[in-house]
This record gives sequence, C-alpha cells and structure tokens, in this order.
Amino acid sequence: MTLRSFLAAALLGLLSTPVFACGDEAALYSADYDQCMNQAASTIAMLDCIAAEHAKQDKLLNANYQKLMEQLSATRKPRLLAAQKLWLQYRDANCQAYVDPDGGSSEAIVGADCALRATAERAAELAKMQPEAH
Repeated sequence: MTLRSFLAAALLGLLSTPVFACGDEAALYSADYDQCMNQAASTIAMLDCIAAEHAKQDKLLNANYQKLMEQLSATRKPRLLAAQKLWLQYRDANCQAYVDPDGGSSEAIVGADCALRATAERAAELAKMQPEAH
C-alpha cells in the first residue's frame, strides 16, 4: 500500500466515523446524517449522505436568511444581500482550494464536506444575527 493510498484510506475512515460529533459540529448536523455516515461503506454512499445533509442545511440557511431579511431595516438589507453573495463565492472558492485534483475519489468527499460544514455554520450564523435571537 502506497503512502497516498494509506492516507486516502485513513481519511475515508475518519470521515465515516462519528468524528463529526466532536465539538460544535454535532449541533450543526442532523441525527440522520450521523446515522447515514456511520452506515456508509463507500465513497459514493458518503457523498450521498453529505448531499442529503447539505440539502437540509441549504434549506435552513435560506430560511434563516429570509427571516433575517424580513427583520432588518431598509438600510441593512442591501448589506446582508451583498455579504451573502460574497459569502457564497468565498465558500465555493475556499472549498475548491481544499480539493487536490490529483488526489483521487476521496477528494470529492473533502470538497463536499467543506461545503456542508460552511453551509451549516452560515445557517447558524444567520440565525444568531436575528434581532429576536438576542
């Protein structure tokens, strides 16, 4: 087994175990996601788990964004809109920077996990920004 193969296998092992439950991430992701990842036996299965959770987190992000926009003054709404557009560009560019195009199938997981984590964190951030949350 080459070093690269070993590292890829180790990464897949880490991503398929409940390491995500450490720290704040446990509160960000659904229990369905943890269960799905615990049962995932392949890269494709893990990507399916990540995609399903990402859809949930994206829906939450959009709901939190809309709720916040409804609560903001006319002066702050364009600021949030501009920030959100820039954040989306940043998320996508940043997560692509994590992906080694020569790294094999595990790199798809790295990119997808980055986008999931960023989306979940942004959804939580938008919820905390709501005036009624204070």
